[in-house]
Amino acid sequence: MKKPDRRHVLCLAAGAGLSACMPAPALVTREDPFEGGIGGTGIVGVLTDFGSLIVNGLRIEIDDRTPVSGPFGRMDVDALGHGQSLTVVADRRGDRLVAQSVRVEHALVGTVADGRVNGVPVRAEAGISGVLVEGARVAVDGAWTRTGVVASRISAASPGPDLIAGVVDQGGIGGTGLRGRAGPSGSYLAAQGRYTNGALTVERARSGRFAPGTALRQLSVEGYLEPVTEAPDWRLAGLGHSFARDLALAPLSPHRALYFGPYDGRFRAATAFVVPEGFERRRTLLRDGPDGRRVAL
Repeated sequence: MKKPDRRHVLCLAAGAGLSACMPAPALVTREDPFEGGIGGTGIVGVLTDFGSLIVNGLRIEIDDRTPVSGPFGRMDVDALGHGQSLTVVADRRGDRLVAQSVRVEHALVGTVADGRVNGVPVRAEAGISGVLVEGARVAVDGAWTRTGVVASRISAASPGPDLIAGVVDQGGIGGTGLRGRAGPSGSYLAAQGRYTNGALTVERARSGRFAPGTALRQLSVEGYLEPVTEAPDWRLAGLGHSFARDLALAPLSPHRALYFGPYDGRFRAATAFVVPEGFERRRTLLRDGPDGRRVAL
């Protein structure tokens, strides 16, 4: 797996953390998308750049003491790479965001067969790290759509459990059945086990994108919308965050977007930015802060 240059993440001087290597980065260089909100911040999106981490256009400080984990346990911070799907819990300190934890969230881990992984269609964005090779075992990062996963990174995966992580619907995820623990419909589940004959036999599962008890006051989430039967008629594909019921989201349904706003058990998104398809285009666009076609919600 291609790794980022460590100078983007850690200072190579012995014992020196990131804060000793560079000035403390600002939250954003454009207008603050949270409009001054305070409290714990949850960030769900794709890692587009370093210095420290840039996710959804937000610059998030980390250092060599920041806990980093993945589906299969602890990870080194230098294992983070462009295009990975991350869940970050951060504290806001003045105009800065400081990560309290970082978790890599693969959408899929399994063997490629007919352009699918664990039965889920995968479309690789142009110019990303990695390709789909028939018969190869891979980890897929990216964003769910109504019909599969748009991959922002495809990495070689070691032997081990297969994985599918997304929203439970009718006892499965993304059209792939779950044998055993499935979780309630509409909830986020990261399920590990063995994929055979169109279904995953679940051996281990984790519910929720954030750990139980995580105190969040605001969210930033990247994704595509998919229709549901309850107000406001839409949810984020593969994530299942419950939007406030009074939001008018239909105009955003054809687009990939970044959403920002307060969270009180429901995501009261106040602002969205429509962003382009193509990882490199988004990487360039979001380097200096959230950008794109701004929509007030």
